[in-house]
Amino acid sequence: MQEEIHTMQETGTESNPEEIRRDSTKIYFFVVAIAALLATNIYFYIKYKNTGDKVYELTNEKVNMQAEIDRIEAELDRLTGENVELSASLKTAQDSVRSTITALRSELAQNNITKEQLASAKQEINELKQQVASYLTNVENLRSENAKLTSERDDLKEEISTSSERVTELEEQNTDLVGKIRLASALKVSNISINGIRERSGDKQSVEARARRVDKFKIDFTIADNPLAEVGMHDVYLRVIDPNGNLRTTDNGLFEVEGNQIQYTYKTAISFQNDGASYAIEWTDTKGFQKGTYTILLYADNSVMGQSSIVLK
Repeated sequence: MQEEIHTMQETGTESNPEEIRRDSTKIYFFVVAIAALLATNIYFYIKYKNTGDKVYELTNEKVNMQAEIDRIEAELDRLTGENVELSASLKTAQDSVRSTITALRSELAQNNITKEQLASAKQEINELKQQVASYLTNVENLRSENAKLTSERDDLKEEISTSSERVTELEEQNTDLVGKIRLASALKVSNISINGIRERSGDKQSVEARARRVDKFKIDFTIADNPLAEVGMHDVYLRVIDPNGNLRTTDNGLFEVEGNQIQYTYKTAISFQNDGASYAIEWTDTKGFQKGTYTILLYADNSVMGQSSIVLK
């Protein structure tokens, strides 16, 4: 029994090194496999991490450029909304900028855009910013010029308005002055007397106050001294109002007084020399005279020259 146990112990002792070698080999390959797996994972981690960083960088760059394009377009829209009248060259520049914006948006909309394409787009955006800056400068200059022209136009309109008002005022003053001169130059009676005249045989005449014996009226008057009055012939109009208040007329003649057309009874003319001469006008009523008061008005130079009345019995 002891021999069997001893034999078994010897056998176990002899097989132990072989098993150890096999176990060592397994461990070695296991370690190698783990190392290879780790290396593979690290490689792919680094590779995809770099790729992710590049994608993030490209995406962020695209977002920034899109924001810049939006800002540029918003500035263009603001200027367009101000209704500034553009010259032909500025209108061409504006159209060119908007075409560039459309093209850039189309390029940035591509999901597979490369870094080189992004760099090219960025350069175009910088050029676009320069174009817009130049465009804004031109527009500001144009706005300043328009404001200056508007100011000059308003000043000119104000001057014209002031001049027109002044001209109107002068015309009114001139009209008023002409009217005053016309009134001042009109002939005026200094003395007037009216008598009923009875004609007798032998060309004799006598003053008569009884209506049935009066054949005509004789109006004697003198003209006041007036250096402004025109020397020469002046038309004189006679208006006779009978006792019934009616205007006595013969041919329905009209003349003008202060812009109005009125009827007269009798018309004649006198030669005015501004020498204090006396004048006489005779008027006969074809219908005969009646009792009552007759009013006689004399007109010359479109205004009343004088008036008086006579009472017949």
